[in-house]
Amino acid sequence: MELLSSGTAYYINGQNLYGLKSTPELGGGREKREVTNLLDTAHRYIAGLYKYDDLVFDFYYNSADANPNVTSSQTAAAFAAARAVELSGASVQQKLEFPDGTYFTWSGQVSTKIKRMDADGVMEFSIISIPNTPLTYSTDSSQTT
Repeated sequence: MELLSSGTAYYINGQNLYGLKSTPELGGGREKREVTNLLDTAHRYIAGLYKYDDLVFDFYYNSADANPNVTSSQTAAAFAAARAVELSGASVQQKLEFPDGTYFTWSGQVSTKIKRMDADGVMEFSIISIPNTPLTYSTDSSQTT
């Protein structure tokens, strides 16, 4: 059965960041490396290392006044937590968990940016994750965050 994306969660160091709006494509591709030699009559290639693009997660920039259904600590924590990790320069554990309990995990540094704003627009920010470990997919939904 098809799933809705509702319930998808992004974690940094085990903290679920509130306000997730969209996720990037996950996974990577292997670099193509040419191994053609002078005896070959056509180019030959082998698969190289996996390459991951920067992972950009978009969030709504929330305030407790704007959304009374969540606590003020949830709304303030997302940007503040990501910004603190960015300023520390630390590589941190990250996880994207889907509604069926499956998930991707990886480690990497993050950076933040407040997105462009328009008059009467909704404030948003992005967390950019730069993986320094492979993205690992797990179907073990019994793992806790």
